[in-house]
Amino acid sequence: MKNYKLTYEENGVKKHLNIKAKDKFNAQNKALKMQINIINIQEIENITYKFNKINEEKFILFFKDLSLLCEVGLSVFQALNELLKSYDKKMQENIKILIANLNNGLTLNLAFSSFNLDKSELNLIQMVENTGKLSEVFKQIANLKEKNLKNKRFLKKALQYPIFILFSVIFAFIFLMLFVVDEFKMIFDEFGANLPFITKTMIFIYDFLNNYLIFMFLIFGVFSFMLIFFYKKSYYFSFMIDMFLIKIPFINKIIIYNQNYHFFMVFSLLLKSGISTMQALNLAILGIKNKFLFKKYEQILSFLKQGLEFNKAFKRVNIFDNATISMLFVASKSAKLEQISEQIAKYYENKQEQFIDRFLALLEPFLTLIVAFLVLFLALGIFLPMWELSSIKSF
Repeated sequence: MKNYKLTYEENGVKKHLNIKAKDKFNAQNKALKMQINIINIQEIENITYKFNKINEEKFILFFKDLSLLCEVGLSVFQALNELLKSYDKKMQENIKILIANLNNGLTLNLAFSSFNLDKSELNLIQMVENTGKLSEVFKQIANLKEKNLKNKRFLKKALQYPIFILFSVIFAFIFLMLFVVDEFKMIFDEFGANLPFITKTMIFIYDFLNNYLIFMFLIFGVFSFMLIFFYKKSYYFSFMIDMFLIKIPFINKIIIYNQNYHFFMVFSLLLKSGISTMQALNLAILGIKNKFLFKKYEQILSFLKQGLEFNKAFKRVNIFDNATISMLFVASKSAKLEQISEQIAKYYENKQEQFIDRFLALLEPFLTLIVAFLVLFLALGIFLPMWELSSIKSF
């Protein structure tokens, strides 16, 4: 498929649209079916430029600056040239790529297509680039990225401590098994003590780790690589993994709250931009990362097209709680969908934070119990036969 830039006239204003087609003839046929006043159809060359990876803070700052410059009346092209003067070398290279893309005839959404934007954001840019509301769109993208970054940092900070404790316990257990148990095993073998079950279990674990630890690490590494590879390459495999994650207690809540927050926040921003409800739904759904939940949201669209009421369509997919359904019912009756959608997004953001707080409150004593169990296991495994040997010697 090739990319074509369609220039057409609507109400005396020139506008642009991107069309994908096998050749120019097919592109013309697609354009004619739209019943618009066509001025020109031009093939767009495939762009091979690759953007440098930049951190989220700089990415957010760039879109805020771009929004401000567009708001004062500069075109996107002029704003990008102005921003070249105020960023470091790596960011300047990215801006130069954007400028080169625009010079090559690409529309804005194609020019930004590799610039760490998801499909909903790119489609939003495409829909409003001819309306003069680009400054607002860039501002919304910056705000959305900023809120997503806040959520990522909250999750990272919340899970950092328990993950560190868990890996520390695992490392300490393996170390004790390989370098401490071995010494006691030789003593037990030398005296031929009648070992209790817990000591036999401990020695079995030691033998297993001593013989297969490196092999286990290799299997884990290969398995992780294959998992990531097939997740990226196979839609069916990634769909099954995403569906499996939704079935896991605790994890499913975090995923559902996060994805619902993202959907309703994008949906609210799109509605505020003046886009129709159905268009906003289509675009907001494109930002859903979990493929299983993506299918659920597509079902909502299908139900709405069948004439089902807004709140009932959302209720049918069974991923929203009663409070959300009630708010959607009020929104459908009060014509305040954009404001209530933003409130729903904040509702899910709060639920995510509260759930993680409760999860950590349960996780910390659970990890403490694991540490206590391992200490007790090692202590009994070592000292029970030692006491037996001591009693034999005394006898």
